[in-house]
Amino acid sequence: MNLYLSRILLNPRSRRAMSELLHPYEMHRTLMRAFPDTGNKNPGDAREEFGVLFRTETSAKADGTVKIYVQSLTEPDWSFLDRIDGYLDSRAGVSYEYKDVMPVLDKIRKGNRFAFRLRANPTKRIGNREDPMKGKRVELFREEEQIQWLLRKSNEREKGLPGGFALLMEKGNDGPCCPVKVRPEGKMTGRRGKGEGKSMTTHLSVLFEGLLEVTDERAFLQTVVRGIGSAKAFGFGLLSLAPASVLRKE
Repeated sequence: MNLYLSRILLNPRSRRAMSELLHPYEMHRTLMRAFPDTGNKNPGDAREEFGVLFRTETSAKADGTVKIYVQSLTEPDWSFLDRIDGYLDSRAGVSYEYKDVMPVLDKIRKGNRFAFRLRANPTKRIGNREDPMKGKRVELFREEEQIQWLLRKSNEREKGLPGGFALLMEKGNDGPCCPVKVRPEGKMTGRRGKGEGKSMTTHLSVLFEGLLEVTDERAFLQTVVRGIGSAKAFGFGLLSLAPASVLRKE
């Protein structure tokens, strides 16, 4: 199995690129053009087939650099972006690049530690039979609930499927605590569908950063490949890893 990680630099002055930043499902549709034509297949099914996850990052510096990280099981062809007038950052020598990261991921073993970054849409499904919203998925707004959501995902990524990692804890005055940085990003809007069937959607966006330890390398690899949480077509779920020392230095 291969797993490709791409980096794309967008032109911060491009109206189309900036519009897609505000409406990430539109960006998802653009990114899917890098993969084989699936005909009339549902876009969500195509994303699943090619294993596409993505996350946007905007620099706080004056240059306003905008990056998109895209992960996929299928090798992408980004050459079509060259034909979208002004979409890419012409200041960069290389506006897009990718590599197969599976050789590195295959070396991960139980006990390895990494710094991580994850933009996610933390939610829970109402299970109370007395609740009129039973069965519906609701967003988690309190930081404590969001951290508990991530702790649950580390144990069980999806129903019956282990996450394969643990969040590293540290000692606090009241016992062990989880030093994960939680950055609320508010509601992220999106337009989904085509023509008259197009509808507006909103998703709560939360950026998590911290340290994790691998507890099961096979399960963890699947977590990296599949992503974490819901709304992946809207730019959520991509788990990025770096040496643990990166976070310590910060």
